[in-house]
Amino acid sequence: MARFPYPDERSSHAVLTRSPVPLNVFRMLAHAPAVAEPTVDLGVALLSATSLPARLREAVILSVAGRVGCLYEQMQHGPIAQRTGMTAEQAAAAADGTVHIDGLTEAEQVALAATHELVREHTLDHATVSALRQTLGERQAVELIMLIGYYVMLANLLNALEVDFESASEEIASAVAELSGEQQETLSHHSRGDAS
Repeated sequence: MARFPYPDERSSHAVLTRSPVPLNVFRMLAHAPAVAEPTVDLGVALLSATSLPARLREAVILSVAGRVGCLYEQMQHGPIAQRTGMTAEQAAAAADGTVHIDGLTEAEQVALAATHELVREHTLDHATVSALRQTLGERQAVELIMLIGYYVMLANLLNALEVDFESASEEIASAVAELSGEQQETLSHHSRGDAS
């Protein structure tokens, strides 16, 4: 049972409408309204609007979850990872801390190695930065670092407040699979100034 009660529906409505699936993690975030909506927006952007390949992204999220002991993230992102083409065995290996996983690309393995190092050291050495730049390029390297930081931050909230796991992983996987096109459309409206 969560250590804090979830805010009532009225208090959490604005936050939950920004998320493709109304999750307990976002309900809990409604306690901090000034940061809740931007936090959800950043999560949606990281899942749908970056240039990171979906399978690499999900391998990294599972690796973060494993490194920081966040079962909530592991349970929710396992099915998403499988929809991106990871096998159940590859997803489990990423969560268990394996870097060199059969069937994953060099870029995915470089990203997993960087994830381990960044979570452990809170920085990256020159060789890791060079490997990221060579395999992913500067844009994806920065997106990767932001992705890692975001899921560490969420894991801290989830773990510290013992947020209850809900069985929405398949619903989340479907929403994330559909989100990219919808988010790109939303972003293009924002860039044109069409959104209110």
